[in-house]
Amino acid sequence: MPRISILIAENSCLIRKGLRSVLQKLENTEVVQTIDNKEELCEIVNKIKPDILIANPNMLQVNCEDFKQAFANGNKLRLVLISKTSDADSEHKADAHITYTDTQNQILDTLQDVASGIRKNKIDDKSNDTLSSREKNILKHIALGLTNKEIADQLFISIHTVVTHRKNITQKLSIKSVSGLTVYAILHNIISMDEVK
Repeated sequence: MPRISILIAENSCLIRKGLRSVLQKLENTEVVQTIDNKEELCEIVNKIKPDILIANPNMLQVNCEDFKQAFANGNKLRLVLISKTSDADSEHKADAHITYTDTQNQILDTLQDVASGIRKNKIDDKSNDTLSSREKNILKHIALGLTNKEIADQLFISIHTVVTHRKNITQKLSIKSVSGLTVYAILHNIISMDEVK
């Protein structure tokens, strides 16, 4: 299971240390650093690239374009704001909020939800990258309904090579049927629905 890295940015020593202590109870996560200086925040986020930034909104008042890009659409950094109330309005779009009055279980539940979303994305990214480009090409031809000989002829490789690639594909994906491989290929944009016979 992928490990989640967390950076805590908070002025208060008591809150930083308290959060770090609470987060030790969260499985497969690690507080990689705590920081109390907002001027250093941009550099540290760019250096260690944490999965989650737990921050006091006052710490986010930095003038750093790279830092703002860390929260742009498609980026994987998640922001959890620490505030007095859960409906605190902030100019920063947060993935979650924790408040000073939250119980330990509420904090853990909130961060577990954020971490679960990150893990799902990491697993999806990893499974999509497990196949080599040649294997994806072979998978495309399998999903299109071609036989081993037809694939070998089209790609100018031996039938034995095609069979070896098929074995590797089924082992990596744990999918043995052609229909299952076809569904995988469609879901991962290796082929489109229109191409399937």
